[in-house]
Amino acid sequence: MNIIKFFRIWKRSSEMAIEHVMAYKTAFFLLLLSLFLGDILIPVISVVIYQVSSGIPGWNLAEFVLFQGTLIIVIGLWHAFFASLLGETISAVEEGIFDRTLLKPFPSLAFLTAYSFDPDGLAEIAAGIIIVGWALAKMNFFNSTILIYILILLLAVLFEYSLTIIAASMAFTFVRTWRLFELINIAERFSRYPLDVYNKGMRFFLTFIVPAGIAAYYPAAVLMGKQTVFVVFEMIIPISLFFVFSLWLWNISIRKYNSAGG
Repeated sequence: MNIIKFFRIWKRSSEMAIEHVMAYKTAFFLLLLSLFLGDILIPVISVVIYQVSSGIPGWNLAEFVLFQGTLIIVIGLWHAFFASLLGETISAVEEGIFDRTLLKPFPSLAFLTAYSFDPDGLAEIAAGIIIVGWALAKMNFFNSTILIYILILLLAVLFEYSLTIIAASMAFTFVRTWRLFELINIAERFSRYPLDVYNKGMRFFLTFIVPAGIAAYYPAAVLMGKQTVFVVFEMIIPISLFFVFSLWLWNISIRKYNSAGG
């Protein structure tokens, strides 16, 4: 795959996506505002919970808000750059027009990814950054591990992308494929709480089999010193294997595609 060509396609498709939403500026900005406020409300609820209870064992309020902000950033990055891949694949398969993608002089998955930019996700990224910044300020915690934190964030986004590819691959096999978004939602539900709340077996599963724990727990834990920086090397292997599996499944699944013309 030509990387330079990929980024040219991505740049053009992103410009088109922005032009499209800016044609309805009021509706677009209201949507951004609603997404932003919805995410900001999450740590506000946590503040209330910590006022009336002891909260999550082993996590004080600032630490848990940092955890939540991290998850919001990851979901926002996924929303902005990869989420549309699943919907576009499902629509193309159901309408029998996926041939158009296969006929492009470019790998099908890379082409769909290049056209997956969604400006709506920018509001979630902004909200997550503000929440994380607030939590760090409360903790008076700024050091060099922020670089490791960013690296693990990128691994977390790669996990979300891989999960999206797996869900999109199933669109070539199963009916009622819009339910495939549930796969993403299930992973997100497991990511909403620190791995500490799960038993050993579940922690192993969410770290090495379906590494959803990387979405928020490991980035936040490294930043707070609950995990060493070397955890990044432990996470590279399961995330890489999960990504390779998603690519393999995609390549196997597209062979099953039948167009509207048979």
